[in-house]
Amino acid sequence: MKKILSLLLVLFLSISIVGCNKAEVKTDAELENQQSKYEEYTNKDIIISAIDAKDIIDNEENVAILDIRPSTKYLIGHIEGAVNVWRPDYSASEDDYGFGGMRADKEKMEEFLGKNGMDNETLILLYDESGEYDAARLWWQLDMYGHDNVKLIDGGIHGWQAADLETTTSRPDVEVKEYKFEGEVDESKLATVEDVKAAIEDENVVILDTRSIEEATGEDLKKGAFRKGRIPEGTWVEYKEALNTGDGADMTFKRVEELKKIYEDAGITKDKTIIPYCQSGVRSAHTTFVLTQLLGYENVKNYDGSWIEWSYIEELPIETGELQ
Repeated sequence: MKKILSLLLVLFLSISIVGCNKAEVKTDAELENQQSKYEEYTNKDIIISAIDAKDIIDNEENVAILDIRPSTKYLIGHIEGAVNVWRPDYSASEDDYGFGGMRADKEKMEEFLGKNGMDNETLILLYDESGEYDAARLWWQLDMYGHDNVKLIDGGIHGWQAADLETTTSRPDVEVKEYKFEGEVDESKLATVEDVKAAIEDENVVILDTRSIEEATGEDLKKGAFRKGRIPEGTWVEYKEALNTGDGADMTFKRVEELKKIYEDAGITKDKTIIPYCQSGVRSAHTTFVLTQLLGYENVKNYDGSWIEWSYIEELPIETGELQ
């Protein structure tokens, strides 16, 4: 009985949160204006509107939709046909590293994809409720291991709501398939702790903190990290600066001209190597996605270990206090 009551309480709180944050439905003119921006992005196929996603779901066969949210949110309402997954499903065990948040290896990713109904030819549609940072993290891993038939639904569940599309509470039947990655692992968008240590002294590399200002100054310490603060000699631009946010906003990505100004004004330019980091490589994967896929930056390396790993290694330097 206690478990049932606890679940009901969680569901009630989740419904309350979703109700408060629900995106406002856009007019036809607003949806048309949104549609015009996708041609501006460097990779014109990597991100699609909810309207286009609905068309793909209705008319294509080998499509997998992954809803990357806690199960309580998924149970309240999701895109029809979506399978619910969450970060531990595609992350490494803490036993592998001594701390959490690291990417799964190739073998775990193959198992994850196969048991959720995907093969090498599957078009994977990703969405979440956080402006696509969880979707971007999973994209980053898929990109590394070689599955490039992936699209993010712009705005995630908020973008779906803003397009006035329906959700369901029914779970799909999933046919387990066999998945094996082909080719070599591409680590070109990966930064290690050694890369970050070297970057502190390299003026041609920007260490980019994508966390909240409270995390960057050391005022806030998120669960899983070991020390407060930030990596020295870094630049700060929170990941959400790339999104349309605010009351009733749909959390979609901003247009190219807005994005260019945000990052270039902060000294994040294409002639430098950029190493984004956050708490555990999720929000920084979002910024990696924005810079590489939307703006065409060629040298961007997501620091997988991010602040959890950096704060775990006691001899590594940190800074706290106001940003310079």
